[in-house]
Amino acid sequence: MLPKRVDTILGSIDQLRPMPSNVTRLLKELEDPTITAGQISDQIGLDQALAALIMQMSNSALLGYGRTCTSISDAVVRLGFKRIKSIVMASAASDSMKRSLRGYRLGAGQLWEHSLAVAVAAEWVAQAVHYPFPEEAYVTGLLHDMGKLMLDQYVLSDYTKIVEYMHRYRLSLWQVEEKLIGIDHAKVGGLMAEKWQFPESLLYGIRNHHDPSSARKNAELAAVVNMANAFASQTNEKLPDIHTKSIHPASLAILNLSSDKIAPLQNRVNQILNVNA
Repeated sequence: MLPKRVDTILGSIDQLRPMPSNVTRLLKELEDPTITAGQISDQIGLDQALAALIMQMSNSALLGYGRTCTSISDAVVRLGFKRIKSIVMASAASDSMKRSLRGYRLGAGQLWEHSLAVAVAAEWVAQAVHYPFPEEAYVTGLLHDMGKLMLDQYVLSDYTKIVEYMHRYRLSLWQVEEKLIGIDHAKVGGLMAEKWQFPESLLYGIRNHHDPSSARKNAELAAVVNMANAFASQTNEKLPDIHTKSIHPASLAILNLSSDKIAPLQNRVNQILNVNA
């Protein structure tokens, strides 16, 4: 039964539409050192959905911005090219992440709001532990749970059993997904990232964010997102109990952190997320 389910899930991922051509073109242009903010603004303006997302992010209180951006050009200048690139990459999944997920008991917008909080926390944790690419941590945090979009229907049909297993065996949600469905949402997210030809570092960060020790490459990024996910989940009282996260012990070793550093980091993330909420 499980292999057939997994085959169905893998088939669904294989049938995902490729990254839209306008998105791939914009990502390439953002790599061009001679590109100007005006040219990027013009490209974004050709895509109504992307323009709306850029405007929303540029006026996001969670990101520490006031609601003062009224044009795409202002938004591009405020966010900067690195952040624009992250948002463009996330745009392929952002609309779906804003819908409700009945299986995971998440209302409309809850997955997106949690993901945005993890992105903010991951960027800050990356800076605190001297991970050299904090923007990479941001976009990985933003997309870490996108695999839930593909698994939602399977979690819905097995929800009672999932909750029972979590309590009886003291397992995390992703571990129970692996047992009952045959694959967990982190691995599914990694496969989606691979389908969309995301950079390899992001692929491993998404795939291994619950178990950084299993990352074949770039375990530091997975560990940063693992910590940020735990911090953001504990800060958000609206998330159902099944979404409670804990820091994987390997994350501390990978990032060379002692356990006494956790509470100060958690407190700082709490302050950042609460101040900007």
